[in-house]
Amino acid sequence: MKLSLRHLNRVTGAELLSAPVVFIGDITLRFRYHPSETHVVSILRLRIRKLVRRWITFVYLLLFVCGCVTVVGSGETPSQHAVADTVLVIDQAIKALTNPSADYRKILEGTLATLPRDSQDFIRGDIRNFLERAPALGVDFKCGASFVQYTALKELERLKDTLLNTNPQPARPQFCYAVPIAVDATRPVDTLEIYGYDFDQVPLEMFVMNSDGFFKDVTFALVKKTHYHLTLNLGANGVAFSSDSQMLSVAWGHLVRYSIPVIHPTTPLCESWLEETPDDKGITYAPLLIDGDGRFTTPGAKVWASVTLDYESNKVDATLCMTARDAKGDSTTFSGCGVEYVYTSEPERVIEEVLAALNSQVTYTHRNQADDVMEGTRDGFVAQWTFAGLRRQSEGTETQVTIRSRKIRVVSTQPNGCVSAIAYQEAKRMNALSPSTTERLDSQLKKIDPEISRLRPRFAPSSD
Repeated sequence: MKLSLRHLNRVTGAELLSAPVVFIGDITLRFRYHPSETHVVSILRLRIRKLVRRWITFVYLLLFVCGCVTVVGSGETPSQHAVADTVLVIDQAIKALTNPSADYRKILEGTLATLPRDSQDFIRGDIRNFLERAPALGVDFKCGASFVQYTALKELERLKDTLLNTNPQPARPQFCYAVPIAVDATRPVDTLEIYGYDFDQVPLEMFVMNSDGFFKDVTFALVKKTHYHLTLNLGANGVAFSSDSQMLSVAWGHLVRYSIPVIHPTTPLCESWLEETPDDKGITYAPLLIDGDGRFTTPGAKVWASVTLDYESNKVDATLCMTARDAKGDSTTFSGCGVEYVYTSEPERVIEEVLAALNSQVTYTHRNQADDVMEGTRDGFVAQWTFAGLRRQSEGTETQVTIRSRKIRVVSTQPNGCVSAIAYQEAKRMNALSPSTTERLDSQLKKIDPEISRLRPRFAPSSD
């Protein structure tokens, strides 16, 4: 099965249409030529264009004399180069952030220092804003370091979408951890602490889901302490559980986004499975032309591509990105990202873990062959990369990347009036369960695949 992504938005998958454009600051001018117009209209249009061109030239020279603009190169619109150069800087930061041991703060500060002088102001402003808002690991933030790194990566992807005008999506809350990770009704606690990021972007609601499928609104007991920390009152004046209470759920937009199980004396462990995704899935993506005339005049194009897996609910997605730039010619630059689903489990199940490297990438210099074919790493999702349309002779071939996937495994759980083995083991590590609960559920744990029971929640804090 082969799927082709053409100028797709990362979230919606909507196809984007190209048109000749010139970027002047935050203004985009689109030019169209209509050959059916009469000669008289064409002359009038020509005269108008000459007047407009003279006026623009006058204003530009005035700004140049004042030191308000900088000439990047003759024959090219300065900000068009700035867009391409800014994209390359962002790509380098994204590439660095995929390293599990990366220091997100150092990377983003380096990005600010290396952005082109004439890059758009919102890029610097949003990166600085993220650095100011990013929570520091510690007593008031219990998530693992990988979560802040993940949110930094998502922020850069959003900025790139905004820069390229590929239908960027607004920031939305992200959840990473809760203390306790499961609420034991036989060992009551006064508060439930929920951690994440961007909790101030939308109105959040809190519900108790009962065994009959009904939800009880308990938002009155939810306190937003910061944009990354929520507290739910479970004390005398807070949420009261009944024997029918199954889980606490955070929602916005009429959808449940994050849930914490409630354990009663009869609550069992959920059934969890190891599932395999299909192998040899083909995904093709053709990036946008963002600078130059679209031709690679000489060998030596610099190419970078990446695939990042993400999962939520019962679905695994892959974000496929590619950037290619002519290193010696007319500065032709292609760049962009597309998203495609990789796997969906049964509708009532939740994917808790992907047992594979979540990021695969390749960087190389194109020579003069028609196609470049490279093998992926053994622990990654990509089995093979194929790049096309990178040499001068292949004018009829679109610049693109095609990946062939390999089979990966995922852990899925059916959370129906039960607690998952991963959440149970984590609550046990946190000493959040009563002895009677651990004794009862430990006996059921023997039926769970040991590979599953050894796992921790995706963004759990370090166990050191």
